[in-house]
Amino acid sequence: MFPGQWHFGLLLMAALAAPVAAQCTRVVFSANPDYPPYHWAEGDRIVGASVALTGRILDEMGVRWEARFVGPWPRVLKSAEYGEIDLVVSLKPTPEREVYLDFTRSPSFPNPMALFAARARPLKFDGPDDLVGKRGGRSAGDRFGDDFDRFAETHLTLEDVDSLEVNFNKLAAGRIDYVVTGLYTGRAHLMRAGQSERIAPLPRLVNEGFIHHGFSRRSPCASLVTAVDARLAAAQRSGLAARLLEEALLQWQRSAAKGARP
Repeated sequence: MFPGQWHFGLLLMAALAAPVAAQCTRVVFSANPDYPPYHWAEGDRIVGASVALTGRILDEMGVRWEARFVGPWPRVLKSAEYGEIDLVVSLKPTPEREVYLDFTRSPSFPNPMALFAARARPLKFDGPDDLVGKRGGRSAGDRFGDDFDRFAETHLTLEDVDSLEVNFNKLAAGRIDYVVTGLYTGRAHLMRAGQSERIAPLPRLVNEGFIHHGFSRRSPCASLVTAVDARLAAAQRSGLAARLLEEALLQWQRSAAKGARP
């Protein structure tokens, strides 16, 4: 063997012995199972606007995918943190989540945050200070923006539950004074429960928020974040995201009319 051939042979053997980097062959994603019209659980599936948008994007990219129901919202986040799923769709970026999620810069959807109160017990809300001394409810794992979250951590009383339905029932019964959640999601839940006449969002929003996709930093599919980001931006410009959100709201209304449970 010539010296050059011998050197090439060593390089080839070293390359073959080196561990092969994991490849993204399929994107398994999940979401909050209690957050219509963006996404919700229907049996053992996750459905809604986020699934429709993400599925369309991955189909265009030629990437196989699965929208998987993995359990309550905190479990979804832990599954992403441990690399058991590749992607969490449509959630609010926070410093805590950025430790284990690589977020798209472009949002998937607008998601303004709102306070909901019982019509029979009006609540003044010009700013977070008005909530001091009140009892609030939120879904475990939800975040509402850095400023509000920091204020809530030190000044507010917020009770965590696994279901927005439980929160609204507590509000209707007078056990809490308000619920903080997404404006569209809160309205969708009230519509299904027939509580829209008793509970309503307050005029002043907590914030004008947006939600983004977050790839697990432990997933080989995190390499897709730039390509997915570009397609999310295109979906915003074309109006596709807004159309899919309206279609998901109709889907939610139809399932409510059939008596389906999320």
